Amino acid sequence: MREDQYILTRERAQKYVNQLMEDVPYNINIIDKDGTIIASGDPDRVGDFHFSGKKAFDRKAKVLVYTDRNGERQGANEPVTIRGEMICVVGISGKPEEVQNYTKLLSSMIKLLIEQEIDALLSMQKKQDDEKFMNDLIQNTQGIYGEDIRELASDKYHIDLTKTLTVILSREAEHLMRLAKLLNVTTFNYQNYTLVLLNTHAVSRKQIEEQLHGSVWVESGQNIAEILTNIQQTLTYFSLLQLENNQPIFVKDYPFYLFNPEIFKKDEVLFERVDQLDDELVATLAIFIKHNLDTRATSEELFIHRNTVNYRLEKIHRHTQLNPRNIIDLFVLLVYLGYKIKPNTPH
Repeated sequence: MREDQYILTRERAQKYVNQLMEDVPYNINIIDKDGTIIASGDPDRVGDFHFSGKKAFDRKAKVLVYTDRNGERQGANEPVTIRGEMICVVGISGKPEEVQNYTKLLSSMIKLLIEQEIDALLSMQKKQDDEKFMNDLIQNTQGIYGEDIRELASDKYHIDLTKTLTVILSREAEHLMRLAKLLNVTTFNYQNYTLVLLNTHAVSRKQIEEQLHGSVWVESGQNIAEILTNIQQTLTYFSLLQLENNQPIFVKDYPFYLFNPEIFKKDEVLFERVDQLDDELVATLAIFIKHNLDTRATSEELFIHRNTVNYRLEKIHRHTQLNPRNIIDLFVLLVYLGYKIKPNTPH
């Protein structure tokens, strides 16, 4: 919806009249461009033709009525103009010298109410347009974007889809909004996150590190769907391994995006073995990896004896036939743990 497409409905107009008549001791009418009363404190007048209201609309000026005639009553009629567009006329029944000051005030109040409604509708429309744009990009898993969406990206969002893109993702909407305002780009809602999409050349790593704090994920590429998959994969393993993420995480700095289970042929028997590992064993393995395969540091963080750590690692080895102390087996374990925890990863 554009501002010039706004239409004041009878329902909305009547709501305004009901609101305003709580504070005004006169009958209020709202008249449309055809001179029809579309809302009134007197229900019997709704639908009637209002000659002076039509005159006020056409002249774009206040019209006063000093005598009751031709179905009209004494009163004052004031146009409501919003951003250069005539919307309606507000009329008050009563002696003109008494009510004309009220019509000016009511015109301003109705104008404010309508402007708030237009802003809310435009904001909702923008949100819907933004969501559709982002969903269209994400659903295009090949990363080959047609002319229409390229033009939309360029004209509305100042993004060149033919060049390298950067996605910045965070649950901290306030932080990203500040950066987006600084860079004059749009923020999008993506699942439970706030997302900024822009061309890589438009922002530097230093800017991101200086402007953003907390849990922030950054990845670049030319395929939005793939970028988001890489971020999600990295986020998954950070959660599994209980790694700190209180500063921007640049996905390419970590190998976790390479552990995407979807690119490996899944061995169902092995998956079943890994899936049966209980939370205690998974947590022990995660902390073991976090501490660079150091059993002493692992035992200290878990407040257990070092022999208990060794026992649990051996239990993982026996159950999965994969030795956590062997780098190749550990890699396979990580991939299959990705299968195990992916359904439970927060989105």
